[in-house]
Amino acid sequence: MNATSEPGPPMLGAYAAKQCPVRLFRSYDPTEIAVAAPADEDLQRLFDDGIAFEDTIVSEIVALHRPGDVVVIPGRDELDHAARRDLTRRALDAATPVICGALMEPDLHARRLGEIDVLVATGRTVSTSGRPEYRAIDVKSHRCTTTTATTTTTTTTTATPEPVPEVFDLNLVEPSPVEDVAAKYREDDCLQLAHYHRLLQATGHAELDDSTHDVRGGIIGSEGVIAWFDLQRPKWATLTPQIVGEGTGRSIGYHRRSHSTKRTTLDRYDFEFAFRVNVVDAAQARTDRSIEPMVHPVKVAECERCDWRDVCDADLRAGDDVSLVNSVGYQEWRVHRFMGVTTCTQLAELDPDEAVERYSGTPLTEKALRNQIDEAKSAVAGRPIVRPTWDEAEMPRGDLEIDLDMENDDHVYLWGTLLARVPDGWPQSADTYVPFVSFEPIDDAGERALAAEMWVWLLGLIDRADDEGLVARVYSYSSVETTKLRRIIPSEALEEVVDSDRWVDLHPLMKRKFWSNEGHGLKVTAAACGFAWRDEDPGGFASMAWYRSALAGIDRDENIERILAYNEDDCRATAALRDPIESGP
Repeated sequence: MNATSEPGPPMLGAYAAKQCPVRLFRSYDPTEIAVAAPADEDLQRLFDDGIAFEDTIVSEIVALHRPGDVVVIPGRDELDHAARRDLTRRALDAATPVICGALMEPDLHARRLGEIDVLVATGRTVSTSGRPEYRAIDVKSHRCTTTTATTTTTTTTTATPEPVPEVFDLNLVEPSPVEDVAAKYREDDCLQLAHYHRLLQATGHAELDDSTHDVRGGIIGSEGVIAWFDLQRPKWATLTPQIVGEGTGRSIGYHRRSHSTKRTTLDRYDFEFAFRVNVVDAAQARTDRSIEPMVHPVKVAECERCDWRDVCDADLRAGDDVSLVNSVGYQEWRVHRFMGVTTCTQLAELDPDEAVERYSGTPLTEKALRNQIDEAKSAVAGRPIVRPTWDEAEMPRGDLEIDLDMENDDHVYLWGTLLARVPDGWPQSADTYVPFVSFEPIDDAGERALAAEMWVWLLGLIDRADDEGLVARVYSYSSVETTKLRRIIPSEALEEVVDSDRWVDLHPLMKRKFWSNEGHGLKVTAAACGFAWRDEDPGGFASMAWYRSALAGIDRDENIERILAYNEDDCRATAALRDPIESGP
């Protein structure tokens, strides 16, 4: 929730401080002629899954508490804002132990608004207002914890000092600590919690003096536990490109705050939120396209899930902006611009050795600079480029070559294999696709049975090759298949194979083979090798949707056929990676 129809200046929601300021500027710029794109299918599914996960968590919370201890505020589809805020106000004033879906009163002075997934009463009263004190909790469908470590020496293993518990079960009234895990700090999560804390302060449900009171917010993650985060903990390092000096004596460096002066979440949030308010005001004040905007687009990771990504991307590509190079983030962008390198083409044309000398007074390391020049060459070419140093002899080949790819939803329901190469006289033909699959609802036992069936078949081929003195190799892309097998059917026989040179992960080989500005995902590297999927929209999220439709009986035969063809093509794509191609641009 980043905007509202409330009268007066625009109000900003909990996401504003953690999101790119350019998206806010475009949203409020009256001269903006472009239109934000709707969420694509993959992004919409993430939204839908997040909402479903939140509903599940709320149901669990209700089930764990006594009647009357939890109030669930109806959603925006059930009541209007005024009614929901009134119910939230009543629940807060009644010191209800747990409130789910709280729609807070807007903080008109600070221009803040928000809807908080869960509020939990501390049992204390706020000294300045006399109202019940609350802490905010947000529900996220990612992990919120990390395993606590021990310190190992050659003679002893000692645990770290007993920490203050940070992780608890979902009984918010009588919580029990969860052992051997700690809160996993993520800046974006913590900034959102800081926003909620400021809202609670504005409504009198949190102490105003942060310096003398414990300030915490919680995240309920995919583990189904709550992790509490100290919002006053000096946690976040500041890395800011700064230009110093004048004229020919100017230089650029990264200003790093020392460990002792790291910013707290509240400090970082206050700065970022105030900046976003200024951005919105500057956008609204723009009356003509000729007026220089306050902020300019820079390609960053967030762009992939932004509704303005196509608009910004068009602007960046029109100017061949240097941030289109994959490893050039905001800090690197500032350095390159200081050095007079503003485009991908300029960066690609740099002589690496001369550039290292030229950039020696900047914060960019030699390794980072050389990598960015390589990626710029790929960006200018519009495709991955085989490194001049690549030797096809680095690619492990076998007499028997089998490609392996799996598909999963909640469980792995398909193990696809391709006999890409077979020796003379082999009982199976080369280029044979063999799937091990179930299109019926599958549980843990069914998942194990399916994986075991595939493994027995695969191990039989490997053993036969060994008996005949032949080299058998199994190829996959990244460690996903290996990780899944180890989880589903762990055994010494499995470890013996996957830890040997018979088991080949092609992903690190492709990183050695290609300069690539688009990363080294299978879709990218296989396309560079001339392979094309038959499906117009191949992708993991798409295949999950096809699978769910098949289980639901929606176009079942068509979706099954589509899944099998997609998986077969994934196997054929990894096989295509082993075909030699010419090096150079």
